[in-house]
Amino acid sequence: MWKAFQRNLVVGFLFLLPAIATIYVLQLLFSIIDNFLGPFITDVLRVLRVISIEEGGLYFLGVYTPFTERLVGIGFIVTLLLVAWIGALKRKGTKEEAFTGVDRFFRKVPVVNYIYGSVDQLINAFTQERSSFQKVVMVEYPRKGVYTLGFLTGETKGEVQRITQKDSINVFLPTTPNPTSGWLVVVPLEDVTILSMTVEEGLKFIISGGVVVPEDKAKGLQEEFEMQQKKEKEQLFEDFVINVSKHRKDESNGRRKNIDR
Repeated sequence: MWKAFQRNLVVGFLFLLPAIATIYVLQLLFSIIDNFLGPFITDVLRVLRVISIEEGGLYFLGVYTPFTERLVGIGFIVTLLLVAWIGALKRKGTKEEAFTGVDRFFRKVPVVNYIYGSVDQLINAFTQERSSFQKVVMVEYPRKGVYTLGFLTGETKGEVQRITQKDSINVFLPTTPNPTSGWLVVVPLEDVTILSMTVEEGLKFIISGGVVVPEDKAKGLQEEFEMQQKKEKEQLFEDFVINVSKHRKDESNGRRKNIDR
């Protein structure tokens, strides 16, 4: 009884851990950002007479709020708007000199440049490089019987294709746990196995060192198809039984009518 309770406790904890960690991180970010910018923005709004403090209460545009010293959450909201504004500028390609300057500054500061560069590489692995990766593939490398996961980047053309005289594709083989480094191999199409997992799932599989294993979609579809076939067969059998019963009932009623006559 006690061992079963312990197992249930561990399984429940492991199931809830991702949700708990997510809520904790969001709450931590909210507290840090809001505590840092909240008082400053509140003071700015007081100068602009958007808010006022009267008799220990805080009024926003003349409406009473339950806060006393600052508008809780205003710092976090302003930060979200600021980040969205920066993202809009980046997408439009404006203020590129400013973005380049910020990037250059962080890359020149000792210690900071290592952290900044590592985070930048990790983000590129999930954004920029993902767009150039078309499919997740598997090739026999570095020897027969040993397989390596890679990403299809395109069809081999030009001089390389002419020399190989085969229909080949370009495959990028990333390293673990940093998928931004790796090497390019040209593999004949017949020696490549294209997988059904997405590029995001392939990156997670490689970065985690095989710990995070994507779901086998083909197997899931096969099981779903078999289940659907089973349901259809059961439905057909039920319809058949109902029709036979109805037919026998009609025959029985017909015989009774003949006897009555």
